[in-house]
Amino acid sequence: MFGEIDKELRDLIVNYTGLQVEHYKNNAYVISGVVYISKKWIRLKLYLPHFPELRNFQLYVQQHLEYKLYNNVNLKIQANWRLDDLLKQLVNQLPVSNELNAVPSKQQNIYAEILELHKPQEYRLQLDERCSRIRFSNFAEFDAHYLELELPSLRLLAHSLPDCVNIEEMLASSVRSLAAALGLYLKLLDELRPFYASLADIDELCDVLEPSPINTKHNIRVFPLKDRVYLKLTIADPFASYGSMSLQIIGPTEEVAQLRHVLSDGLGSWDMELDMHKNLLRIFDICYFPMRSDLGQLLQASEEEQHCNICYVYRLDTGEVPLVSCDNARCVLKCHAACLKEWFDTLIDGKTFLEVSFGLCPFCKSVS
Repeated sequence: MFGEIDKELRDLIVNYTGLQVEHYKNNAYVISGVVYISKKWIRLKLYLPHFPELRNFQLYVQQHLEYKLYNNVNLKIQANWRLDDLLKQLVNQLPVSNELNAVPSKQQNIYAEILELHKPQEYRLQLDERCSRIRFSNFAEFDAHYLELELPSLRLLAHSLPDCVNIEEMLASSVRSLAAALGLYLKLLDELRPFYASLADIDELCDVLEPSPINTKHNIRVFPLKDRVYLKLTIADPFASYGSMSLQIIGPTEEVAQLRHVLSDGLGSWDMELDMHKNLLRIFDICYFPMRSDLGQLLQASEEEQHCNICYVYRLDTGEVPLVSCDNARCVLKCHAACLKEWFDTLIDGKTFLEVSFGLCPFCKSVS
């Protein structure tokens, strides 16, 4: 008996690759997934309490995004039918089979679209076991990017574009097919070429401290300009990289004040023929930004030796690293901005002006 059951299940998986079989106690089986029968895609869930017999079966068929129940009462099942007979005759047996043709193309043809969109030379296409989630990845020119959608609703599940790109709203408002969803994503990737290109040299040639690790969703970079001084580059709108770019200088007060004047003058003569990295080098009149080995023993040390002098941790859960140092050049203090603000807030004589906190350095007691 079990050999016969195993053979029938093996044949089922071979003939209907979109189905998944689950075995429960007392020889009960649940078969679910998507089948292609009589030129129609059907999503179903089939409960067989006495497999391989069809006795007391319960069949749920998705129609108009809802599952409708069928059984021996409303389906004409012959006594000698096996599971394969039921599946082969399913379209003809459904009393409301015409509804399958009435389902909008977004639901009816979604699985046919998957077959048409299988292009291994251009990207990788993956489906989960239940055919309810599809992932596009390893694009020919954008190998780090991916798009995941729920099937058949096309609801966005995950993507690799910057978080500030509202792709979810774009998909919901204008996309009615899987091909259109993929087309929109590829169009956005193409439009974001300048954004990723503008950050490529910074990622390669600068010691980027935040974020870490860098991925395609990040639109912020923090990297050293010189010892104890850092640049924070933010691109608010990835589709207008230069127009939405902002630069913040982090470091001791006097040095920051001087460098702000340098930056302000340099931004006025920004050369659109050069990328961001080369423009910043020109503005600060340097040949290259310091890498880890160029900043001396302090930056060559391990992360444990670079820890915040207040919380004694290097990288917080938020990704922040110790960047703030004391205005006193002789002081060795280095800490997270959040930790220093919390310290100042505990001081009786600590002050806050325009959301900037002031107080005595925890180490040398100088005003910071």
